[in-house]
Amino acid sequence: MRLVSISLRNLRIRLVATVLTTASIVVATALYAGILTMAEQTKARYEGSIGGYQAVVGPKDASQLELVLNTIFNVGEAPALFPLQACLDLREGKGFSRRGQVRYAIPQARGDSVSRFNFPVVATLDEMFSVYEWQKAPLRFDQGQGFQFGWQDLKAFAEALAAHENALRAGDANPPPRPALQPAWKQCVIGSRVARTLSLSVGSEVVPVHGKMGEFGYHEHPEATCKVVGVLAPTNSPLDTTIFLPLGVHYLIDGHEGGVFVVEIPPGKTPDDAKKLPVSPGRLGLTAVIVDPKDHFGARILRTDFGSRPDAQVAWPQDVVPRFLRQIGNVADALAVIAWLVLLVAAVSITVAIYNTMNERRREIAIMRSLGARRVQILAIIVGEAALLSFFGALLGVVVCHAAALVLRGLVEDQTGVYLDWTAVQAWELWLVAGVTALGGLAGLLPAVKGSMTQVADNLANSY
Repeated sequence: MRLVSISLRNLRIRLVATVLTTASIVVATALYAGILTMAEQTKARYEGSIGGYQAVVGPKDASQLELVLNTIFNVGEAPALFPLQACLDLREGKGFSRRGQVRYAIPQARGDSVSRFNFPVVATLDEMFSVYEWQKAPLRFDQGQGFQFGWQDLKAFAEALAAHENALRAGDANPPPRPALQPAWKQCVIGSRVARTLSLSVGSEVVPVHGKMGEFGYHEHPEATCKVVGVLAPTNSPLDTTIFLPLGVHYLIDGHEGGVFVVEIPPGKTPDDAKKLPVSPGRLGLTAVIVDPKDHFGARILRTDFGSRPDAQVAWPQDVVPRFLRQIGNVADALAVIAWLVLLVAAVSITVAIYNTMNERRREIAIMRSLGARRVQILAIIVGEAALLSFFGALLGVVVCHAAALVLRGLVEDQTGVYLDWTAVQAWELWLVAGVTALGGLAGLLPAVKGSMTQVADNLANSY
């Protein structure tokens, strides 16, 4: 204990050098801990969030990764639209083998957001709160309940909207009226983080906006203002940052008229010609369909069955997400190597900082030797300085990492969909502190050897 107190005194005497060297260790340790924390929590977040999504149907031309990230994790933009007919066929079992049958197929349409936090607005059915299962159980509510807009409502709405659209395209002077935005539809369910961040509760109002705040084309849709009827319980998943409203509201928002139906352009026709072609209810545009196959291998079977369809494809999150995480892991490994190189540079700085003080400390060491200190004790004192320097730097580095996670968690979640739990302490953090301490002690070995070899008689004689 006496040797430790001497090492601490020596560090206090050289306070400026101690602070600067410690700072380099703090930065290196915080960088390494931050990389591992982000990689681990990203993996846990993405693997844990696919539990309620056995398969996702999306547009044919989109990549499966893009489809999964947007549908499940609210990352990026909706890649494209595909027709409602794919969902109709799934629900009715048309064109699929027995093993390709599904328990549910819940359509979604997205493209709007809410507030400067850009919380995504997902238009869907009330089955999201009654049939859909998250972690093998229906979604729970902290407040209120789900809205009412079911599959039959969607089918009736699609037929009425298609009839109106066809009359307009045919130039009918008296087209049937466009479906009205029913007051009963203007309801929404919000995730727990949305409620917490925007201070919303049951009875509050939410105004969807087109696009994202600050981007070109951003504007509010006051005609689609929805009343909050339910607040979901926290799931620690992207569901917490999502706002759900009825599909009927989404399709009737001003400005969505031109992109409601998916129309194929026949050979020899132009996009302007396609605007005059008739549409059917099954051509109503969706961005995704959440599917739960009855068969254990249903997702793979559906992916094969959809391979021959020209309008849609099936993404299997249990296959897509692990491949995505392996890519992230490779990047994290490369960054971890860089962090270790920074740690090595910090260790070299410890060696240089202590080694350069040896000439100044020869008389001090000589006096200690004359008072009975052995060479091994001198060695232990100097190595102890380096180890203590590294220990405090590593400890502060881990603390800085957790503080950064606390401060930046909102930004990180908005940009990546990953929620950083700053309170999570992992066993590897203790090993990191121990490893950095050992590295620092090793770095102090060279100056310690030089200090322990100090000649007592020569350095005491030079003092007089």
